[in-house]
Amino acid sequence: MTGLDVGTTKVCALIGQADQDSRLRILGVGSSPSHGLRKGIVVDIERTVQSIQQSISKAEQMAGVAVRDVFVGIAGAHIISQNSKAMIEIANPLRGVSTRDIDRVLDRVKQIPIPPDRQIIGVIPQEFICNDQGGYENPETVACSKLEVRAHLVLAAVTAVQNLLRCVGQAGCRTNAVLLEAIASATAILSDSEKDLGALLLDVGGGTTDIALYSDGSIKYSGVVPYAGDNITNDIAHALKVSRFDAENIKKKYGCANPDQVDPKETFDVAGVFQSKRMCVSRRTLAEVIAARCEEIFDLVQRQIETTLQRPKVFSGVVLTGGTALIPGLSDMAERFFNLPVKIGVPQGMQGMASVVASPIYSTGVGLLIHGLNTHATTSMGNGGSFRRILKMLSSIIDL
Repeated sequence: MTGLDVGTTKVCALIGQADQDSRLRILGVGSSPSHGLRKGIVVDIERTVQSIQQSISKAEQMAGVAVRDVFVGIAGAHIISQNSKAMIEIANPLRGVSTRDIDRVLDRVKQIPIPPDRQIIGVIPQEFICNDQGGYENPETVACSKLEVRAHLVLAAVTAVQNLLRCVGQAGCRTNAVLLEAIASATAILSDSEKDLGALLLDVGGGTTDIALYSDGSIKYSGVVPYAGDNITNDIAHALKVSRFDAENIKKKYGCANPDQVDPKETFDVAGVFQSKRMCVSRRTLAEVIAARCEEIFDLVQRQIETTLQRPKVFSGVVLTGGTALIPGLSDMAERFFNLPVKIGVPQGMQGMASVVASPIYSTGVGLLIHGLNTHATTSMGNGGSFRRILKMLSSIIDL
């Protein structure tokens, strides 16, 4: 399987497979700078195609396999979500719920009014309800006359999705599925216990901060805030009067999101755009610039959740991931802001080149791989189940 994380600052391709113990084995990793996206949305198809081709080529060389089908991550301020529910009648209650019944109720839950410029890209069941008894994760074979589902729907702008798919196609690949990047990251990072207790995952990347809120074992909200690491870089560039290139390097080398952790006497030299000689800058001043933007991002996240959810305080901890999560002091700042435990989330439990991708930078790519492998396993099990049912039917005919 191949996961393709098409981000604002980088395009990352990961190739993996399931080993004999069903654990993910990383075979190849490829990354290239992304110049064709802005805030998670494709603005230059040609340059995006080139970035995709470069990242996939690097991953192919490392893995020694050719890539054809990919699972693609998507983000952007156009992403919205809503929770929905639907119900169907079971024709033969004593037979039990079939996979076809599950497919029918999942199709029914998508039948909601949708603006013409939007499309549903994800349907995630929260729980199934059999004869008013809820809490089922998989209701197959359960005897009931009425099957309901509560589901989380992810909607995206049609044009944004089509432009992304067009880039993947022109790069020589076929898209198996498009998955919201926050959900992909949560798949790679959050444990079942964290999802059950309640966790707010923030994937702070370059162009966007992707949100996934889990409670009682299922996703309750997902969304995107169009501010992230690039905005911090821009703030540094304007505050210090340096180029964006230098601002990015300064952020990575001297950046800190918690001014209290920085010695007020510590300084560094930078080359200003409008000055011929190098300037001496206080590292604490830099930290204050970074902290102000990070606090604004957290505030926008909190407002978005409070505006959407009836019970916004359904989470017990915060998990930060994405490239910007590597800024020192960010977890301490988030802890003070949300007044909750905070940790930096990284993909774990992998084989092969696990150490290479054990970083917040690769959370989305690993999550896309896991999603692809789970989809493949589910399909295989479904096909196997159908085959076993056919054998059982033939055996009964022979016995007659």
